Amino acid sequence: MIELKEASCSFSDGFGGKGLFTAVSPLSAHFSDGGRYAIVGESGSGKTTLARMIAGLQRPSGGSVFVDGEPIYGRKRAGKEHFRKVQIIQQNSASALDPKIPVGKSIEEPLLCFFHMEKEKRRERCRNLMELCNLSRDYYTRLPSELSGGEQKRVAIARALAAEPQCLIFDEATNGFDLPLRKKIIDEIIDLQQQLGFTLIFITHDMELAAVVADEIFVMRNSNLVERAAFSGDYSVFHDPYSRMLLEASGLVDTSTEWNDKTKERIDLK
Repeated sequence: MIELKEASCSFSDGFGGKGLFTAVSPLSAHFSDGGRYAIVGESGSGKTTLARMIAGLQRPSGGSVFVDGEPIYGRKRAGKEHFRKVQIIQQNSASALDPKIPVGKSIEEPLLCFFHMEKEKRRERCRNLMELCNLSRDYYTRLPSELSGGEQKRVAIARALAAEPQCLIFDEATNGFDLPLRKKIIDEIIDLQQQLGFTLIFITHDMELAAVVADEIFVMRNSNLVERAAFSGDYSVFHDPYSRMLLEASGLVDTSTEWNDKTKERIDLK
């Protein structure tokens, strides 16, 4: 469904445009329909910029991004149909919701924009989506400020699902939540993906979350894709030293004996 061919992204360094900061170095990758993927890396690794390129929100500096064989960047920006097919749920769900609009109306916006659905059908579809995302129908008239962080996240997911996307991208979906709520949100995301069959791309700095969510994991460091591995519970599929360090940081493996025999030095994470 989604394919990147030598896609890259650079930004001006802010000093008169004389220098460039590389957010994503040229990389090629593909994401199949209905697959579950994670993109893992520390802050500044390029994972969010990569997600924004896929979502049509950040034009690549080089290379191409395709959805269903069609380039999403050309002379014009990504079109309306692409924004329907690929939805991104930002880390801060509250900032994505208008504080003055009831959550029910927010969820209905894609139904009106993409499908021109009549009022009564919109409302019924909205309430069905709320139930699907474990939100009571009574929440229809509530404002975002009246909801907890977990409930705001569920509203953002319901709103994205209203577009009937082929792909949902979650950018640090559980960041800032306590452990029980993190587990609940992750379980709900996986359950929704299994029910609806959309392609799931999960952006995180936590290898443990990636291992729970994804069947294929992309590891990024310093704008580069350093490793891509199909994952089914066997951590030995990760070979790059940085991947192994992320596993150790998450408590998934003990790499204390995995020193480089020649240099006796571990990878520098700075």
